[in-house]
Amino acid sequence: MTNPVTLPNVGFVGIGLMGQGMAKNIVEKGYPLTVIAHRNRAPVEDLVSRGAIEATSLESLAAASDVIFLCLTGSDEVADVVTKMKPGLKHGCVIVDCSTSAPGVTEKLAAELAEIGVSYADAPLGRTPKEAWAGTLDCMVGADQDVFDRIQPVIATWAGKIVHIGGVGDGHRMKLINNFI
Repeated sequence: MTNPVTLPNVGFVGIGLMGQGMAKNIVEKGYPLTVIAHRNRAPVEDLVSRGAIEATSLESLAAASDVIFLCLTGSDEVADVVTKMKPGLKHGCVIVDCSTSAPGVTEKLAAELAEIGVSYADAPLGRTPKEAWAGTLDCMVGADQDVFDRIQPVIATWAGKIVHIGGVGDGHRMKLINNFI
């Protein structure tokens, strides 16, 4: 008799146009999911109806999660959310920034979090909310290989194409190059 695989507890911050579809796919593929409301309650209520749990604070979302996805508007918002989550972050947790962020900020956050035993990856997105809902987004991941191996199965719940670009910050560099072109 084999032991069932234990799926990591996933947290998701930023359940807007892209994030709601991504989070929907995570919970529907069987991962335990914790989300938090921002301004619009409708995405939270939808995800809770699918099996997600609503956190009351960023700190409590962090404490409940092994892998945390951020899908925010930019580096300033990412840095603010990470600061608010820090007291609840568990040693060994991974934060995955799917926002379009500045590579320098990404590298700074990764270094700060490494000091407390938390890994960081950047995984910006390609395509639209329609593909987020369908689970067929493109994703460019910047992460150490061991971190990539841990997060890839969760990313695969919402991405059809996943490219491991290189180290932390490289995913955001590639996203900026794509946007420039």
